[in-house]
Amino acid sequence: MTPGANAPTTPPSYPIGPGPPPPGPTQSPIPHTSYLINTPPPQSPRTNPTNLRITEAVTSKPSISARLRPAALVFAIAAVAPAHTPAQTPAAAPVSPDTRAAVRQLLGDILLNGQAYEYDRQLADTIGPRLTGSPNYMRAAAWAQAHFHELGLSNVHTEAWTIPATWEPDSASGRILTPIDHPLHLYSYGWSPSTTSAVKAPVLYIPALTPGVLDGLAGKIHGNIALLDHETFGEKPSLELLFSGLDRLRSLHPAAILTPGGPNGTETLSSFNFSGDLEPLPEAEIGDEDASLLKRLLDRSSDASPVTLQFSLTNRIRQNVAVPNVIAEIPGRDLVNEVVLIGAHLDSWNPGTGAQDNGTGVSTVLEVARAIKALPQPPRRTVRFVLFGGEEQGLLGSTAYVRAHTADLAHIDAVLISDTGAQPAKGWYLMGREDEKPALKAIAPLLAGLGADQTTDDTQYLFETDHAAFDVLGVPTLVLWTDTDLYFKLHHKASDTFDSVVQKDLNQGAATTAVTAFAIADSPQPFAPHLNPTEVQSFLKKSNNLDEYLYLKKINSLP
Repeated sequence: MTPGANAPTTPPSYPIGPGPPPPGPTQSPIPHTSYLINTPPPQSPRTNPTNLRITEAVTSKPSISARLRPAALVFAIAAVAPAHTPAQTPAAAPVSPDTRAAVRQLLGDILLNGQAYEYDRQLADTIGPRLTGSPNYMRAAAWAQAHFHELGLSNVHTEAWTIPATWEPDSASGRILTPIDHPLHLYSYGWSPSTTSAVKAPVLYIPALTPGVLDGLAGKIHGNIALLDHETFGEKPSLELLFSGLDRLRSLHPAAILTPGGPNGTETLSSFNFSGDLEPLPEAEIGDEDASLLKRLLDRSSDASPVTLQFSLTNRIRQNVAVPNVIAEIPGRDLVNEVVLIGAHLDSWNPGTGAQDNGTGVSTVLEVARAIKALPQPPRRTVRFVLFGGEEQGLLGSTAYVRAHTADLAHIDAVLISDTGAQPAKGWYLMGREDEKPALKAIAPLLAGLGADQTTDDTQYLFETDHAAFDVLGVPTLVLWTDTDLYFKLHHKASDTFDSVVQKDLNQGAATTAVTAFAIADSPQPFAPHLNPTEVQSFLKKSNNLDEYLYLKKINSLP
């Protein structure tokens, strides 16, 4: 909410951290938010033994266009159910006074002097969109390495994996030719080849991607432009139904495929594979209203008077490109061979500048590195920071990392991922791992003052960000839990730009990540058990995600 005439005159107070307030400024230099640190009154509501509060006063908030709606095609996964809980989940150790003192310093540093907003500005405004393997992506990887070096981190390096093709769009245009002359809001779909010449053909509507429907249309699909819409995909299609249906459609040799994006003029990019391979035929996105117009024209068409259109795509393609993941570490002071990994994906789609997806995650990783490095001593365990590439093409960089480090996974105590934008963090997605709750319950008082002490069993994003390859091999994982209503209004769109980022919310998410990661890394006990394959399949089955995992494993998208 943007404060106005009806906004409360006294801002809320939030208790956090132990002991007296740290020395330093009492007002943030941040333009959007100021924070005052003071001692709470006796018996204050929600006061914990930490005796420290942060008082937050919001002074401004950028607006986000309300004209846009969520992405047209979301590969939603099945509903949530209780997850498997291993019988030997250890009781969580209480948070030590030393850990609490470090948390207090982390919070004061990030909320008062945090650099996440500036990191995101640099990434979005001075580098811009970061399609995997593109020159901009490579600049972003070098930029991240430079920041890790400047912060004094150890073992700063890159680890390359190979994407079958890189893709960068140059131009796209199209129009209806008959029965009317009408321009289309048309864009190349991700990883589509260029058209060698303009595609000109009749349009055929595909009502569903099921075998029966496609086989019934087989004689008509060849040489025509296949038009898909939201009804074609159905509600919450399984990945197997979606991808096998698309493969069958392509095998029938349409001239091209058209898929809906969002309202006319609001490009919403994605792609139709999880491999990074170039598609075998041209695929373009058109606006919803254009798709509806084509369907109405088709309802009144005939073989003698077809609906015909033409379009052209020009894309820059390179084959078999090495893509770097960027890695840095803060070695632990005691359990140096045990690791807490904090990650985010560095790549983005290209209509906007990727400030939310996933500039906010990248800037969170850098900010947590900065703040932990600034502490008087590191936590017990090593903290590793990883920026993955290829997430938008199917979790390619994180899956490559896991496959390259399979022998080391037993030493990874926890993986924390940020990839849901910068609305205020509420806590953490458990992604089916109920056995993580005891450790998080012990940490919760450190997060309560941020309003981020909750967990959710929701698994709708189980296979949609970079924790997944770790999760299915039994490594404990957490994904930052935020509201996403504003995020999905600009997700993969031209409106994903830096002006949509609210500084105080980004700082709050970075603080949530830093506190959680440090508390896990500094604990004398492991965060949660590593699960064996049987236990993994058990929690996936109970959360209705086993079939999706087995399909993704079959197509080599997950280990």
